[in-house]
Amino acid sequence: MSKPSTDFVRWSEVVRSMNVDAEALPQSPVPLHVLFGEAVDVARFFEKYYKTQVGEGGVVLRRGLDSVAGRGKGKGARRIGPKTGKEILSIQRAAQEAQTRYLLTVDSAKPDEDPLERGLFLLGEIKAALTYHFDDGVTDAADAQLARVSAAHEADPRSADAVAAALADHAALAATYEKELDGFGGFSAAYIGEAKKVAAALREKPARVATSEATRDAILLRNQLVALLLERIAIVRAAARFVFRDRPEIVREATSEYARKRRAEARRTKESPAETAGG
Repeated sequence: MSKPSTDFVRWSEVVRSMNVDAEALPQSPVPLHVLFGEAVDVARFFEKYYKTQVGEGGVVLRRGLDSVAGRGKGKGARRIGPKTGKEILSIQRAAQEAQTRYLLTVDSAKPDEDPLERGLFLLGEIKAALTYHFDDGVTDAADAQLARVSAAHEADPRSADAVAAALADHAALAATYEKELDGFGGFSAAYIGEAKKVAAALREKPARVATSEATRDAILLRNQLVALLLERIAIVRAAARFVFRDRPEIVREATSEYARKRRAEARRTKESPAETAGG
């Protein structure tokens, strides 16, 4: 494994010093690849709108995020400052590296020794591939299928049986698009067949599922860094909602496009049965 980067070392030390319980860490509301992309977008937004624009005679043309910098109930890193945008990018790089290191610990383990972690890895890969493949700006039957499958397992616990069920459902959907997905963004169609086998193994021997110490440590650190990234993004978005409360078009630039699409799709999926019945 390569030498850790400066970003990784810096923020790993920060999150480890926080001593946050693993169970208390927030879950990312969007897939990690989406979160990492949104972090870059929020950092760019921050740099674009940080400084207040002042015209002739000191007239404020547009408020900036600097108008609330260092203010509010938050302390230290919980407040925004001139370096917040750069820090978000740095944390994003650290979290991305932590994700890579976690995946390497999973890939290095034998599936029959660690089926739960392998199952979680495969589930993440399949979900990410399907989500991106279907994201063509058009809501159709494929989007509705994925929305239903995702909703069915949204509140699943991190247990062998739950992961097995989610794997089976997502693999079944992915199998329909196997040719299109193979090689798509580095995704291997072999994951689909493997997911079915791992799901079967999880159902047959759930009591024997174990997670290696290296994998546990890697995923904990990944989750801690993701939580820190989520916090910094949320701080910028909250500041944007307040500072630009009279400029909704600016606020929209800081919000999650992915979340907006998911909410819209969920509403359409919920409304479609009624529309069918009414027709």
